[in-house]
Amino acid sequence: MRHRLVPLWATLLAALLPAVLHAQPQAPATVGERAINAAPPNFAIGLRWAGDDAPVSNGAAQRTWTWGPQILRSGLEPYAEAPGGQRAVWYFDKGRMEITHPDADPDSRWYVSSGLLARELISGRVQLGDQLSEQRAPAAVPVAGDDDAPIATTLTYRDLAPLVTLDGDAQRAPPRTAAPITERFTPGSGLASDPALAAYDARIGAYDAVTGHNLAAVFSAALPTDELLYLAGRPLSEPFWATLPLNRRPTEVLIQVFERRVLTYTPANPAAWRVEWGNVGRHYAAWRYGQAEDGAPLDALAALETPPELRPLAELSPAAAALVAEAGNSVGVAVLDLQRNLLYGANAADSFAMFSTAKVPIMLGVLQAAQREQRALSAHEARLLRSMIQVSSNDAASALYPSAGGPAGLNAYLRTLGLEQVRMAPAWGDSRATPQAMTRLLARLARCTILSAELCHQALELMRGVTPSQRWGVSAGAPADAAVALKNGWYPTADGWAINSVGYVKSRTARYTIAIYTRGNASMQAGIARVEAISRELATAFR
Repeated sequence: MRHRLVPLWATLLAALLPAVLHAQPQAPATVGERAINAAPPNFAIGLRWAGDDAPVSNGAAQRTWTWGPQILRSGLEPYAEAPGGQRAVWYFDKGRMEITHPDADPDSRWYVSSGLLARELISGRVQLGDQLSEQRAPAAVPVAGDDDAPIATTLTYRDLAPLVTLDGDAQRAPPRTAAPITERFTPGSGLASDPALAAYDARIGAYDAVTGHNLAAVFSAALPTDELLYLAGRPLSEPFWATLPLNRRPTEVLIQVFERRVLTYTPANPAAWRVEWGNVGRHYAAWRYGQAEDGAPLDALAALETPPELRPLAELSPAAAALVAEAGNSVGVAVLDLQRNLLYGANAADSFAMFSTAKVPIMLGVLQAAQREQRALSAHEARLLRSMIQVSSNDAASALYPSAGGPAGLNAYLRTLGLEQVRMAPAWGDSRATPQAMTRLLARLARCTILSAELCHQALELMRGVTPSQRWGVSAGAPADAAVALKNGWYPTADGWAINSVGYVKSRTARYTIAIYTRGNASMQAGIARVEAISRELATAFR
């Protein structure tokens, strides 16, 4: 069963509803206006932003922003092939996100695209359609260094015209892999070799045969090829050095111009900030609209973390809903489709005893503490985590509970995530949760918005490595190519067996988090069979 987002261009929501999932940008201000139109991103924009910048925002990564911490302006801009001749755009410091075809497949990587801003700044041609443009004067805006530097002392986009390949092959270069980069560009004088620049040991690392340009190794090594192509496009120039004012001091900077972005390498910077994205989004907004405004700081994950409206489980799978209905209130189910941010459930707001599924928040608490303290897990912690998650050791859970923050610390942490319905108890096995809250907690892990990429990977690998005898539950019915990260819980209560299963399913065609809680089962096997019957129906619905 496939689902579509409501067309994003159809409705512009009122400014009083900034956190609504499908909030739309207002029309852009005209040149000279002071109005700020920094509406928060919709879900697709938020997901793209989070994948790149959430680790910087939450302190998990020490590096340059990929987009930036705020939206400078957002609106509708003319584009001939977009519905109604306008597309939605969001400007950040480092670039622009845009949705040109809102009725396209939202699962496509290119559903959210990144504007060809560097090309337009250099050429002066504003793209108004696939084959339509408007000619303006090239941008006399500094490419890098101090934005307020006098034009005569810096390098502008207008100055770059002799270096770039825009419409032909005049500037194509032969491959020179591993060659040192010692060319310096000075506006008005052109390129000249400077042997002293060899001291920085900057070399060629790759070659793009499409535009005919070599890539600096510091840039080609910074990102996978496909990610560099998505964010920056193809190189328009060879890498070159320039002396630019930075913090009012002349500074050597290695620069390479791409279709969408500019990348810089500044040897004088601290190691983590030597490779940086230029402020092309801010520069472009100033050039096109006469000014670049600072919007409100971006609530990093507002669009992703706004709880989606709960939909009846029958909308996703009538068969799964029928199985839950047969069991009455002894079963609660929630499924969160991560690709479309759609939440389905039956008895999903009911509270259930967590038993060993409480080991998931304990794990997250331990990892969050390590991240907060900026340290690696100790060997002892790593062993206990493996034992707790992969073989469901209760002793390991009890040993880790205090270092995870205990009930008070973990509940405070969960409240910061808006997950008060996951409630840890002094005896961790007595903790309680609603199915929908557990799917949202797992979604935070799946999207890697609460931990660094490394710690997220560790957590998911632990859950994917559960011992085979415990890999029942929400893994049932998953496609053969699916990676299933799960944790189960079971306990014989006075009213019958409680059987719980929660997890994250990622396959070629689907990504969803799922929580199935049951109580009052006649036996452990009967409870497992019930959970797996529901899981199979839900897996079928995602194919």
